[in-house]
Amino acid sequence: MRASTTATLLACALLSGAVLTAVAHEDDGKVADRQPAVVAPAWREADGGLAADTFASSGITLKAWFPLASIDAAATSGNTCWGYVSPSGREYAIIGVSSGTGFFDITNPAAPVKVGFITGPTSLWRDFKVFGTRVYTVSEGGGHIQVIDIANIDNGVVSLIGTTTDATAAATHTVFINEQSGYLYRCGGGGNGLRLYNLNSTPNNPQLVGSWPSYYVHEAQVVTYTSGPYAGKEIAFCCGGLSNGNVESGLYIVDCTNKASPTLLGRILYPSARYSHQGWLTEDRKYFLLGDELDEGATQSLTTTYVINVENLANPTYVGLFQNDTPAITHNGYTHQGKFYQANYRSGIRVFDIATPGNPASINEVAWFDTYPVDDGASFNGLWACYPYYPSGTVIGSDLERGLFVWRMGEDAVQLSFPGGAPSLVSPAGQSLSFDAVVQPGVTVTNKRFYYNTPGGTQALSVSQVDADTFSVNLPAVACGSAVGLAVEFTTATETFRLPSTGFLPAIAAFGVATGFTDEMEIDQGWTVGGAGDAATAGLWVRADPVGTTAQPEDDHTVTGVRCWITGNGAVGGAVGAADIDGGQTTLTSPNFDATVVDTPYISYWRWYSNNAGAAPNEDSMPVEISNNGGTTWVSLEVVSENAGAWVQKNFRIADVLTPTSTMRIRFRARDLLSGSVVEAGVDDVKVYGYDCTVARPADVNGDGTVDGADLGILLGNWGNSGAGDIDGNGQVDGADLGALVADWG
Repeated sequence: MRASTTATLLACALLSGAVLTAVAHEDDGKVADRQPAVVAPAWREADGGLAADTFASSGITLKAWFPLASIDAAATSGNTCWGYVSPSGREYAIIGVSSGTGFFDITNPAAPVKVGFITGPTSLWRDFKVFGTRVYTVSEGGGHIQVIDIANIDNGVVSLIGTTTDATAAATHTVFINEQSGYLYRCGGGGNGLRLYNLNSTPNNPQLVGSWPSYYVHEAQVVTYTSGPYAGKEIAFCCGGLSNGNVESGLYIVDCTNKASPTLLGRILYPSARYSHQGWLTEDRKYFLLGDELDEGATQSLTTTYVINVENLANPTYVGLFQNDTPAITHNGYTHQGKFYQANYRSGIRVFDIATPGNPASINEVAWFDTYPVDDGASFNGLWACYPYYPSGTVIGSDLERGLFVWRMGEDAVQLSFPGGAPSLVSPAGQSLSFDAVVQPGVTVTNKRFYYNTPGGTQALSVSQVDADTFSVNLPAVACGSAVGLAVEFTTATETFRLPSTGFLPAIAAFGVATGFTDEMEIDQGWTVGGAGDAATAGLWVRADPVGTTAQPEDDHTVTGVRCWITGNGAVGGAVGAADIDGGQTTLTSPNFDATVVDTPYISYWRWYSNNAGAAPNEDSMPVEISNNGGTTWVSLEVVSENAGAWVQKNFRIADVLTPTSTMRIRFRARDLLSGSVVEAGVDDVKVYGYDCTVARPADVNGDGTVDGADLGILLGNWGNSGAGDIDGNGQVDGADLGALVADWG
């Protein structure tokens, strides 16, 4: 939010409480600064490759990233996150988006798996907490309290029990549960303060037992004291104020021991206050670290956190503030094991060492990960919340435009990688392969293994150390054209590190790749729109620069291109169903292409498909078929029903489905056949390729296919020099090269 916009909203609030009631709360900056969801494929470290975006970081390692569309295709924005650990020890991320609440198993942070999704009221704001085996979800979109059963989440079952309603306002801004007492606290929503619910007797139907309406409460942390002068007291630390939190904004400390009659114990209006947003107690409960959502860009030029001493609940005192070096807005922060984990919108997650919170000048930033690569400005985009309480040390974050992030603090004790990325081809004749293993100081590796998966099984190969961080392995010979897998595993006394964390990195045994037909769709190479059975009245295939919606991509797949084939193309800002397929089928058929120009031909294409929006989602599909007689008859390659929300590459060996010929065609039949669900499809970067199984002959110096006198003449003519005739590649033509040429004569 720009400072001028903020000032205008605040002025309106001071002039008329009714104005802010109409717009719900100060968070209208999130509306004004809204940006489209980032479209990218989900990324998991276990799958290899790089995340589609570039994220700067220090001291935090990205393990997985799930953009919004991979959480729910209807999601247009992300909001909060929380965590759950099942009795079996499995760890789960709970992520809120505009359309509902998602659940991911992150027990292996490098290979999270989506478990379920519960649809909720559409809203930019959603919040939830866990009590026992129930998740209680609220939103500014109304709906009171959704109760979600996660008792069977280890078996992939998450279900909505029901929705609790009462006579109070349906909207809620945030929610907190004191797990020690079993009471739920609804904060805000319709100008409310606190609303208190008992979860102990009827956890599936929370009972309203009291309220504290004196001040608007935006966020709260509620704790039960077990020792000291407040032993037995249940205390709520509330960020809020009058006029929806804009007037007398500060920290309010409320005694909620008597649920029917909560009372204000003390409050503090800290210096430079604009909007008291959220905060968290230090683990000794002596200090409260508070973030103000409207001070950055107004009363503060850098990201600021206020430290308040709350040892005397009736008389909290301001201690001071600490900052980092970015102008980003503070949002949600949590203390854990001497650290303060703070989600700060455009600067991402920031981690502070708070060993001495009573001396704010001593607090310093020790790690960070920026989820918003563009800038660190004081605007409402980027990271909304984080959760650092998993026993494993995993940390998660939820981002407005980019969805769910899964991290580990610090660098792994052993970091495995292939320089330049894992090879996609390995030599059928066998080869030496290098990889990097960076071992942190003080860490002892007890076992080093390289696993080579071939059609004959998996072999455990020993590795050799080349230098401090480089290792090599000798791969044995394997039949050309074979699919193989690569994996590296280093073990320490306490942990095993594997690349990838599960399975194998895929490769093919071949000397090279030969390409035949290729089409990036930047020019029209003769594709045909229309075919038998086509009846669609809208959303017909068109070659264009796509206009994105939540169902259709904003960009084609080709890195240097802009065009692809897409089913309809609406106007900028169009709704999810703008220009989608309506009323039947639309067919896209390629021109003839020759698959015989390469050995063992494969066909590859990138496709986009979406069918999980609209009144009747997930009821249609897109058959993809191939012909070897110019289109007279067709054979199925796949029937697409996957809602990936991203460009997906598919590869098929043509001989597995029919005999390769010189008159091949491929077609895509996208269709809306039943009750009118939203269907969008796309096709880009089609190519035919094959693997080269011709054995390389370095001694064939002139490349004519025969090692003979002509090659000998070239070698002798360049004797003692580098270049032509340097068969062994040591930089000099010498006797070793002459011996290699003679050995390969003929």
